[in-house]
Amino acid sequence: MSTPDIKTAKPAKISKASKTREKIIDCYLDMIPEKKWDKISVKEICSKAEITRGTFYQYFDDIYNLMEEIERPMLEDLERRAVFIKSHIRSHTPPELFEEKFDYTPPETLRQWFRFCKKFRKPMARMLDRKNGDTYFVKRIKVTLTDHINHMMDEDGMPHDALREHFVKIFLELHFLSASTWLTADADDEFLSIKEIINLLNTMRVGASYLSYKRTTNPDFDSLMSLDDAE
Repeated sequence: MSTPDIKTAKPAKISKASKTREKIIDCYLDMIPEKKWDKISVKEICSKAEITRGTFYQYFDDIYNLMEEIERPMLEDLERRAVFIKSHIRSHTPPELFEEKFDYTPPETLRQWFRFCKKFRKPMARMLDRKNGDTYFVKRIKVTLTDHINHMMDEDGMPHDALREHFVKIFLELHFLSASTWLTADADDEFLSIKEIINLLNTMRVGASYLSYKRTTNPDFDSLMSLDDAE
């Protein structure tokens, strides 16, 4: 099965109506860093896009419908990636066979998340804006991504214990933090590339699996990992 990003068809010519619609969306997204997404008025968008209110209402009912039309294809795309991830089966490795058979390569969960962010770079940057973005949309994405991370950990043979719950939460937030920083970085910023970010997050994944393996195979694990002397 090919990844969701592979394109084989030649792009169709964009109609004038499509260009106008995209211009409205683009102008709206440009305004979010300066103003809360649901506080931006149709009048302000029309002024920035240099169109009439009548033209705006040919494409969208109101601001909420505009945002819905931006977010809907993003959620649909993320759902397709979820299906792809779950169909891209990695062999399960029992903890005791970690050193022999564990797959160290970055899983599709990591790859697809950043491909998604890259595809929807501008709208994602706006949605993740802590002050003016759509927090409800971010919560919906977090639910999906949490499912992706748990799927990844199941494939890695990680136990369903209390530590896993905390790891998932931290790993999830690191997904969003790294994506947000990358999305908003200027060309001159020396921030990590997507490949480097994926490898960094994958290092955490491999490290968590390795510690799970050592806990299973080394009877002195808990005493060796004790932080009592450091407290």
